[in-house]
Amino acid sequence: MTAEYLRAVRAHLGRLSRADRRRVLDALSAQLDELAEAGDDPVTALGEPAHYAAGLLDALAGDLPEGSASRRVFGIPVETRGPVSAEVRSRVWDPANPSLFVPRLFGIGWTVNLGAVAVRAGLIRPDDTDAEVLRSIPERDLSAARGVPLVIAGSTAAALALVWRSLPSSVASGFGMTGRPRGEAPKWTLTGVAALGALPALWAQRKNVPVEDRLVRAASATSLSVISASVVAATVAQARRPCGRWGLLTGAALPVAVAGSLAVVVVPLRSGLRRAWHAAGAAPPQSTLPKEKTP
Repeated sequence: MTAEYLRAVRAHLGRLSRADRRRVLDALSAQLDELAEAGDDPVTALGEPAHYAAGLLDALAGDLPEGSASRRVFGIPVETRGPVSAEVRSRVWDPANPSLFVPRLFGIGWTVNLGAVAVRAGLIRPDDTDAEVLRSIPERDLSAARGVPLVIAGSTAAALALVWRSLPSSVASGFGMTGRPRGEAPKWTLTGVAALGALPALWAQRKNVPVEDRLVRAASATSLSVISASVVAATVAQARRPCGRWGLLTGAALPVAVAGSLAVVVVPLRSGLRRAWHAAGAAPPQSTLPKEKTP
């Protein structure tokens, strides 16, 4: 009963940052343990989970740190800390937050919450990223996840090196909605575009960080490496065949970037889920299993 109450409260705390949510849930867990030892019903002692969560949100509404991502300008979220902050990075993978769009990692606007996408797609449940599941993820799966952006960025750099001599001194600089180039720039600017994918891919290789953060780093790096590859491909194609609308490749790469980022988190996580459930001697919940085809 206490575990169900805790999950129900957590489902209503999506508006909180992950750090705040973990802090209040740890306190609630200790309180629930005390109630269980005393034989008290948590609903009777604390009220319905939705009402308890609403009280927590109201209590924390005025306790947000200055400079946090909750700052808004004309209703648009503003983030100044950037992806170097683990709390900021965690927004791109927050299954407990039902919002599909969350404040972006740096600057003004929103980005996609891959955790909410995975939950709505039925790939995981909001509470499937607990410590036991993360500990159960095989190291080979974590290594494979970190290797995805590295392979994409390395392939992009290798392809650029192969065609470098054949490129003109000036190449397209940016593309419009129609796929046409907006201007021109020296071809060496392509090395900066390639670095946009290579540097995050190298950054994602760190091992001395928590498992969940390793997956989040891999997801972010995968997204950037796909976008980098698409811009390089579009620019090279535009240089070779100027009549084409090669800039449309960059738009087509966006869903690929989201799918790739989702895969490098969900695949290892589901592997950890299977191992955790097998270790507990139970079958995984139906929501985490592939759906059977009906005749």
